[in-house]
Amino acid sequence: MKKSSLLCIAVALSVFVSGCASTGSGSVNPNLKKDEPKFFSKSGGTACLIGASIAGLACLGIKDDNKASACLIAATAGCAAAMTANYMLDKTRANYHNLEDQLDASKKQVQDSINSTTTLKETSEQTLADDQAEVERIKSNIKAGTASKADLEKKLSDMEANLAYMRKRLDSDKSTLNEYKSLRDSLNNGEGGKPATNSREAQRKSEELDQEIAKLEHSIEELENSIVNYANSTSIVKGDVSQISI
Repeated sequence: MKKSSLLCIAVALSVFVSGCASTGSGSVNPNLKKDEPKFFSKSGGTACLIGASIAGLACLGIKDDNKASACLIAATAGCAAAMTANYMLDKTRANYHNLEDQLDASKKQVQDSINSTTTLKETSEQTLADDQAEVERIKSNIKAGTASKADLEKKLSDMEANLAYMRKRLDSDKSTLNEYKSLRDSLNNGEGGKPATNSREAQRKSEELDQEIAKLEHSIEELENSIVNYANSTSIVKGDVSQISI
């Protein structure tokens, strides 16, 4: 494989990581981005992209083209991992001086995620209701001759953009849930690097963390159900568009 081809791969992978490559021309409803999680933010993605790009450029110096290609892919995959598990544990180790404080801080992080997931669920349900009402209005206007198929196609594009965003958020939430579980296990196994000042109190706080993680898991399940409903409605609108003659 030529170096120019490898450079193309590097660029393509960078675009993939940053999420800049989007499909369709629809716009995401800004209300869906309320209370967006920290790791889903542009700043987090930018930091990840910079790391992947630096690693990717280093890969281009490998003489064996097959190994260089594999290196680029590994650099991209490693970027996501660096933003979650190790980051969470390292930050908890550095910022808190006993196990009880580490568990409390972890519980607060989980509670923030619960709030974020719950907000997206509620907003997605409101967005669905609003979109369904607008679709009906557009369809009525098409029959009255005051709107066209293009208007419904534009609404469909927006709904598809909303759906893609929701699914990315859902995937992110599921990944974050797994990292919280990993962080909890690491702290319980003594990998936080700080001892408990009161073992009984630490046990109580560990149980509280377990409860919050269970709540987050339930919130994610509810969000997934809401997204399924939105996806079903989007499919119906797609069918409506296909049945309208130009």
